[in-house]
Order: sequence, then structure tokens, then C-alpha cells
Amino acid sequence: MRKVELIRVESTDESTLGALLVDGKSICWTLEEPWRDNQQNISCIPVGRYPIKLEYSPSRRCELWTVKDVPGRSYVRIHKGNTVDDTEGCPITGTKPGYLEGKRAVLGSREAFKVFMDAMGGSSEGVIEISYSSAKKS
Repeated sequence: MRKVELIRVESTDESTLGALLVDGKSICWTLEEPWRDNQQNISCIPVGRYPIKLEYSPSRRCELWTVKDVPGRSYVRIHKGNTVDDTEGCPITGTKPGYLEGKRAVLGSREAFKVFMDAMGGSSEGVIEISYSSAKKS
């Protein structure tokens, strides 16, 4: 079982930027919505520890890691995307932070997603720990 950490390093009214680690190794960047009281599809995930499971997503037609047991939420998945317009309340992956059309973004999303999936290879279950870096508190 893999241990995944999402450590948020930047939080603004528009977005939340984080680093994704697998078994202690830095894998990629993430982008999420800002905190909006855990509202479905428009808020980042509450800080905490959650089980994750590899599942097939009919809407995206591929396997994705689903974050389970998020209070009041369903279908929270780690997936590809660039800006908060792509997040749907989920973490999206990128090789580096940047901006697209004036919006905070993660770039190289397909490549980062592949690196994440490879790092998780051979596993179908895990745990994700979501926190803020000591420089940024919730």
C-alpha cells in the first residue's frame, strides 16, 4: 500500500497549489480549488487522512485514484488538468506551477499524471495525507 502526501504550499482566493509525494518521494505539483467550506465541485479537500483506491472513471475513460471518505463529497479523483476550471473539486497534476491566461496553473499535466500513475504502479489501494506546509497554515 502506497503512502501519498499532498502538501499545500500556496493558498489564495483563486487556487491552492501543492506538492504530491509518493512514499516520501516528490512526484509532481497539484492544483486545487481554494477552500470553500468543502462544497462539492468548487472546494479543495479538507485537511486529513483518507483512503485512496484505483478505480475506473467512466466519464474520463481511464483508471484514476479516487480519494475515499471525504465528508460530504463523492468522486474526488486525482486527474489531469491545468487550471481550477479543470479541477471539479479534485487535485490535478502538473510538472511545474505557472500561469495560463492569467490564472494559476500547473503545466505538463499529462506527463505529471503519468509519473504519478507509474509511482503508484503495482498498487490498487493507499492512503493520502493532506496538509499545509509549515509556511502556510489552514
